[in-house]
Amino acid sequence: MYRSVRFNRGTLVTAAMGLLAGSLYWYSEAPQWQTLVLFTNLYALALYDWHHFRLPNLLTATFFLSAALFVFVSPGLNITPHIVGAVIGLVFFPILNLFYKRLRGHDGIGMGDAKLLACIGLWLGWQSLPHVLLVASLTGLTYAAVCWASQITISKTTKLPFGTFLCLGTWLVWLFGDQI
Repeated sequence: MYRSVRFNRGTLVTAAMGLLAGSLYWYSEAPQWQTLVLFTNLYALALYDWHHFRLPNLLTATFFLSAALFVFVSPGLNITPHIVGAVIGLVFFPILNLFYKRLRGHDGIGMGDAKLLACIGLWLGWQSLPHVLLVASLTGLTYAAVCWASQITISKTTKLPFGTFLCLGTWLVWLFGDQI
């Protein structure tokens, strides 16, 4: 007897992200073990944020430790841009949230995103953060536009798992940073 499998929107997005990430890897010249570690961290964080709208400390701490290991054991890598990237990543969202809170009267950005951006800054360096934020913002806006076009209710109070889009932006910048 066969069972039918039900696919919801989250399952399809999860599968699509895995296929996209895997297929893009073949067209990249990124180092192999670092790429595998980065992908594993990003994929776990993206999935968790997508389903729960939060980034747990355990996953961000694991990502931070792997980023620190990558930076400190990579031969010939100048660590200064990576440490500056971690600091900028950590303070960017809290500062942005201050402006948002002053404008709207409540928080609008989760601090898990700040910790994630700090890890991304440590892994990629500060020079890559604008590219990551641009790709993440554009994919987030595209997702919102697709929801709106599909007549899925979306308003100014709708939560979006921005960490998922940050992970996608990081992955694309890691694989194709010179071309973005």
